[in-house]
Amino acid sequence: MTPDTHYVFPHEPLRYVVDLMGKHRIDGLPVIDGERRVVGLITKSKLMKCFVEGVSPDSLVSEVMTKSVVTIQQNESIKHASAVPVGRLPVVNEEGKLAGILTRTDILRSYSTHIDELHETVHAASILNTILETAYEGIAVIDINGIIREFNESYARFVGKKREEAIGQHVTSIIENTRLHHVIQTGVAEKGYIQRIQGQDMVVHRIPIKRNGEVIGAIGMLIFQGVTELYNILGRMQELSRQVTQNLLAQETQEQPDNGFNQIIGRSEKLQHVKRMARKAAATPSTILITGDSGTGKEMFAKVVHQSSAYGEGPFISVNCAAIPEHLLEAELFGYEEGAFTGAKKGGKPGKFELAHKGTLFLDEVGDMPRVMQSKILRVLQEREVERVGGVARHSVDVRIVAATNRHLEDMVKTGDFREDLYYRLNIIRLELPALRERKEDIPLLLHHQLHHVCQRFGVKEKQFSEDALAALVSYSWPGNVRELVNTVEMLVSLSDTAVISKDELPSHFKILKESEPAAAFIREEAPLKKVKNQVLEREKDAILQVLKETNGNKAAAARLLGIQRSTLYEKLKRHNLH
Repeated sequence: MTPDTHYVFPHEPLRYVVDLMGKHRIDGLPVIDGERRVVGLITKSKLMKCFVEGVSPDSLVSEVMTKSVVTIQQNESIKHASAVPVGRLPVVNEEGKLAGILTRTDILRSYSTHIDELHETVHAASILNTILETAYEGIAVIDINGIIREFNESYARFVGKKREEAIGQHVTSIIENTRLHHVIQTGVAEKGYIQRIQGQDMVVHRIPIKRNGEVIGAIGMLIFQGVTELYNILGRMQELSRQVTQNLLAQETQEQPDNGFNQIIGRSEKLQHVKRMARKAAATPSTILITGDSGTGKEMFAKVVHQSSAYGEGPFISVNCAAIPEHLLEAELFGYEEGAFTGAKKGGKPGKFELAHKGTLFLDEVGDMPRVMQSKILRVLQEREVERVGGVARHSVDVRIVAATNRHLEDMVKTGDFREDLYYRLNIIRLELPALRERKEDIPLLLHHQLHHVCQRFGVKEKQFSEDALAALVSYSWPGNVRELVNTVEMLVSLSDTAVISKDELPSHFKILKESEPAAAFIREEAPLKKVKNQVLEREKDAILQVLKETNGNKAAAARLLGIQRSTLYEKLKRHNLH
C-alpha cells in the first residue's frame, strides 16, 4: 500500500479536491473525520459527473462523496485485497483509522515482485545464517515475550550453552545482567552499553525490532569480546590510560537513563498514561497536539517525542506563536527573500519550517496564533511546501509537527477564533497533560529530584525537606505546575543556610493550611468532585492574594514568584474576580 496517502475532510470544498488531485496526479481520495476514520470516498469520475450536472466547485465534499466505502485491514493478505472489485481501496489499522491506500497498480506490482522473492528466499536464508554467525561477536534475537528465537554459535560458546539449549528459553535465564527484554517495553535502542557477562565487561547494542510501528522483539549484539579489546583500540589511537577510559564509560552509563521518557519524573497513573500515549505517538509521523495548563511540561514532552521518533536525528525547532509580533510571525515561520521588506537581511533568511526540515517543528502556544496566519499554516500542512515572504519559489519541507496550547481550542473553534480545518489537522494525536494538583503523588518525587539537581548545579551540599515542609509543599495547589515547583526549589536552595529546609523557610503562600489540617486533605478520594474543585480554586485564590500582598500588588513580580506567565496570572485574576 501507499502509507502516506493524501486525504480530505467532509467540510472541505470540491475546489480544493480538484487542486489536490491535479497536483499529485491521483484519481481518488479517502474522506476522513477528525479521528482519521474513513467516512467516504471521492473519485475523479464522481467529480466530473457532478460538475456536468451543475454542482458548484464551492460545494462541500460531504454533499457528493460516496459514503458506502469498502476498506481493508492492513494485516490482510494481497490475495484477499485483489478479490475486492474496486480501483482504490482505503487501508485501515486495528483501530479503524486510515493507514494508507491500495490501488490495482500496487497489487500488480506486488505480484510481479513476489515471483523474484520466491527465487531469492533460499539464497537469502543462507546469507542471513552467514551474517548471524560472522557479524559481531554474538547475536541474540528475542520475541515480544522475551523468549530467545535465534542465538548464534559465538554467543552460545561465550555463555557456555549449546545453541539448541538457549533457543526457546527466556533471555534472562541464558544471558546474565541482560536488559534486552526491557528494550521491548521501552521501544528505545540502547547502543554502546557496558554489560558484565561471564566475568567480563562487554560492549553491547540492544535494538528493538518493529513492524508497522509496533515493537515485536529485540536483537542483542556483542560488539567486542571484552572491554579490554576496546581499551587497546583506544590506547593505540589516543594513548589514554585504562582508568581514564573507565571513568568516561562510567559517566556515559550514568547519564544514559536521563534520556528519553525517563526525563519525565512521576509514577502517577495519569502521567504514565500520557507517557504510554506519547511513546506510541513517537513511532508515527502523525501531527501531535499537546494540551494542558501552563507549566505542565508541554515542551519537554515535545522534545522527548522528537528524540524517540524517526525524526530524532534531525533538528528540533521551537517557535512561540504568542511571543512573536503578528507582523513578524510570517517571516519567522516561512522565511523571507532579500529586499522583501525594509531591514530584510542580505541574501534572505530561511524560516522555521525550512530549518526544521527532516526534524520536528514545535508550535508552542498555537492557540494564540493570529487567524490570518492560521490559514497559511494550514496550507503548508496540506501541501508540505513553503513560500518565503517576497519570494515566488516554493521549498519542499519534510517536517514533523508538534503543537501545544493551554487554551481550549474546541471553544475557540465555536467562537470563530480558531479555524476548524486547522484544528482537525493538528488534533490527529492528542496528549492531555495533567496539572500537578491532579497527580499529588508525584510531588515528593519531583521535589527530591529537583532538590538534588539544584544542589549539584549550585555546588552546595545536599539538602532535604523537613516533614512539615514537605507536607506543606504537597498540600499546595501549584497553580504554576512543574515550572513553579522548579523555580520554588531553586529559590529555597539559594536562600536556605541549613541542610534541612523547614516549613518556616517556605514563602507564606505555602503555609495557608491550618496546623490541624492534614496534608492534601482537600483531595481526599471520598470528597465529591465538585467540592474538590471548589477547594482547589479557593487554595489558588488564597495563594494569589498572598503573593500580591507580598509584592505590593506588582503583578509582574507576583507572576514570577508563582512561576507562571503574566498573561496566565491575568486569566486567573479574572476567574476569581480579583482586580
